[in-house]
Amino acid sequence: MHHNDHRKPAAVTPFRPALFALSGFILLAACGPVATPPPAAQAPAPETLTSTTVQVVEPVGLPDPARLMGLNPREVQALVGAPTLVRRDDKVQVMLFENGTCVLEIVYFEPDSDSYFEARHISARTSRGADTDTATCLAALLPHGRWRGE
Repeated sequence: MHHNDHRKPAAVTPFRPALFALSGFILLAACGPVATPPPAAQAPAPETLTSTTVQVVEPVGLPDPARLMGLNPREVQALVGAPTLVRRDDKVQVMLFENGTCVLEIVYFEPDSDSYFEARHISARTSRGADTDTATCLAALLPHGRWRGE
């Protein structure tokens, strides 16, 4: 029996490193093929995305009115331009930006006398007063549909 006890650990001990070495090769083999296809798959993808992006830039590339939220009147004017009308009533200020086809209205609130006015509401309407898409109206007001200074 003493002779059998030596054989079991001797048989098990060399097997474990072999198993770990084998699992290491399997992991390396799994990483190798997986790492190789993505660069090959990604190479044509940017070209496809670039051509698609160029075609989709017009409708998707509208300026996001949400960018104006929280800005003060001076910061908004730096991006949009001069308003056609400014009205202030205590802690509320309203700016209208018009171009003949639509009117963009930005309402600013002043939380307290130590704070600046901040844009809190943005809406758009047609020149006849019907609600319209804010992003489309904003793009129509901006030169070439892009923020001023950018």
